[in-house]
Amino acid sequence: MANSGKEYVPEGRTRLLLKSRLFLAFIILFVIFVRVRLLEFPLERDEGEYAYMGQLILQGIPPYSEAYNMKFPGTYLMYALVMGLFGQTIEGIHIGFMIVNCASILLVYLVARKIMGDFSAAIAGGTYAVLSLSSSVLGFAAHATHFVVLPALAGTLLLLHALEKEKLYLYFLSGLLLGLSFIMKQPGIFFVLFGATYILWQHVYSKLSGLQAHNPENRDTSHFQKNGTIKSGIRKWDVSLFSGFGAFSLGALTPLLITLFWLYASGVFERFWFWTVVYASRYGSHIPLADAFSTFSQQFPSVAGGFFLFWILAVFGFLAVSFHKRLKVNKAFVLFFVLFSFLSICPGFYFRRHYFVTLLPAVSLLVGLFIDFLSSRGSAFLKAPLLKFISAGIFIAAAITGVIHQRDYFFNDDPVKLSGSIFFGNPFPESIEIARFIEARTAANDSIAVFGSEPQIFFYAKRRSSTGYIYTYSLMENHEYVLAMQKEMISEIETSSPKFIVFVPIIASWLVHPDSEKFILDWTEDYLIRNYTLVGVADIISPDLTVYKWFDDAKNYRVQSESYVLIYERMR
Repeated sequence: MANSGKEYVPEGRTRLLLKSRLFLAFIILFVIFVRVRLLEFPLERDEGEYAYMGQLILQGIPPYSEAYNMKFPGTYLMYALVMGLFGQTIEGIHIGFMIVNCASILLVYLVARKIMGDFSAAIAGGTYAVLSLSSSVLGFAAHATHFVVLPALAGTLLLLHALEKEKLYLYFLSGLLLGLSFIMKQPGIFFVLFGATYILWQHVYSKLSGLQAHNPENRDTSHFQKNGTIKSGIRKWDVSLFSGFGAFSLGALTPLLITLFWLYASGVFERFWFWTVVYASRYGSHIPLADAFSTFSQQFPSVAGGFFLFWILAVFGFLAVSFHKRLKVNKAFVLFFVLFSFLSICPGFYFRRHYFVTLLPAVSLLVGLFIDFLSSRGSAFLKAPLLKFISAGIFIAAAITGVIHQRDYFFNDDPVKLSGSIFFGNPFPESIEIARFIEARTAANDSIAVFGSEPQIFFYAKRRSSTGYIYTYSLMENHEYVLAMQKEMISEIETSSPKFIVFVPIIASWLVHPDSEKFILDWTEDYLIRNYTLVGVADIISPDLTVYKWFDDAKNYRVQSESYVLIYERMR
């Protein structure tokens, strides 16, 4: 019988592969079920920023020209793409986000398959699915971290293929994708560094051992000796690795160079540089290194939440790496991936909950590795079907523990109520009603202003901001640019004379510190009295109740809570 050229796969392996994929498919269906239920979850601030920036891009306005922030523009472009495909709505954004999340789940599985067995890889993919969906990491929100993870995983998968097949175009594509993760948000640079470090480590390892370091399928290494000596083979492998590193580096630089050229050609490079490099470096230095561990310790319990068993399994998986003898790749790959993934959550030492999303693929791989380690060690005592049953049971127990802990989030509460309870005191559901009021009373070319950090209002109202300062956090921080920035915002507002001003005197919308510069706050009170009249109040009484008052009712209303929003209209 002629050889078809295809690798022979034993029937038992085929059945296991099918079961693994069905197991993962069931988990993905659960993710889709929950995400569809949460499609109408009101946008929070970061989502509002990305949505407004994306909206401007769709209108032909480049980032940093009419709205300022310190993040790289990749996520803005992704939002523009998503809204171009699915509509400029909350639902459209979250549909695109659901697709991105499901693609990342599949990529975790595919990367894991290059490292461990099929079923353990499915466990890894399932772990990422559940953890990235969890409210513990604000998994309902389409944060930039999810858009970092997608190309980072795709680039990592291609890197494994590149090292296996020794193809320069695969090195280039791997670098390109990992470079895209950097463009999505600056911490993505650590995934680029991961790829570069692993390639260079392969070079050092191969020189020291005289053998091919990355040989995931135990392939014949006789090609090292085809010129008669091991030394000759090492020289060829050195050339291949250095060429691969060059191709990888070129690929990683390509997205950055294209982005810089685009921003320069758009005339916004100077402002882009100030916000994403100069100001971002100041922002990232507020918390000293000495306070990093205490900040992490305060944040991590809420991140682990009800899914703490997965994090415990990940610790066991990390410890098992050194003892696992059936890994398909070098142990250094796993260790480097975990290290650089952890570093990606460290810039600034803020350790906010959604920052941990970039660590979740590494956590998921470690969970899968622990399951794979148990299966390899337990095969001497138990039959394979029973081992798979036990492995699935461990995963299900960890998942159910977390799901029960967050059962209202997963199954019961409607999205608006969830937003009110999770973010109580922040005007996220209220922004929708406020924006409707403004949109109905303005023309498309009218501008509005928000005194506070609520960029989602611009997106909902489909109106341009009269100032590029869509966040006021930067105006309350302690840095040398703060007074100049406040005066610039004041100048932009006085020049444009917006038809409506939304004033948000909520602590979380300003983050005023005792040593904050108060110049703009004093100006605001005087400017509103002289030029605007109160036409609306949104008083956030409880997670379930917000009182809205309009026109004369607003003027006569006495607010009952500390969280309220005031809407002013320009005097005619």
